[in-house]
Amino acid sequence: MSPKPPSSLNDLPSNSVRPLGRLTVATLREWAAAAGQRFVDVDLAGCHDKKAVLKAIGKGFGFPDWYGANLDALYDCLTDLPDDAGAPGYVVVLEHLPRESGFDDEARAALLDVFRDAADAFADRGVPFRVVYG
Repeated sequence: MSPKPPSSLNDLPSNSVRPLGRLTVATLREWAAAAGQRFVDVDLAGCHDKKAVLKAIGKGFGFPDWYGANLDALYDCLTDLPDDAGAPGYVVVLEHLPRESGFDDEARAALLDVFRDAADAFADRGVPFRVVYG
């Protein structure tokens, strides 16, 4: 018997990075709105390398001009996000995360590790930070 799919934001660990699975972006958007959390949807379709992925993420979050579009800068900008930003937490969706030669499994794993580290930093602050990718 397969595990029961999540039926609300409360069914997802509050500080986590996980595959989209059977969830939809629309459902996550609704759940975030119902919980009053900030929803960030980053569509990575058309991104074929690490630099393009990192730039798209920066644009999706509205990072400052000094954002360097590298993994260190990503971590710094993520962990500099305000604790509330007008909402008691974050729901982040990384849509169409590429798997191709310009963004291989190693680059993908490194990117997701940065988001996991940021989720841990938010957990230390008591702020939910959920990242879902697909």
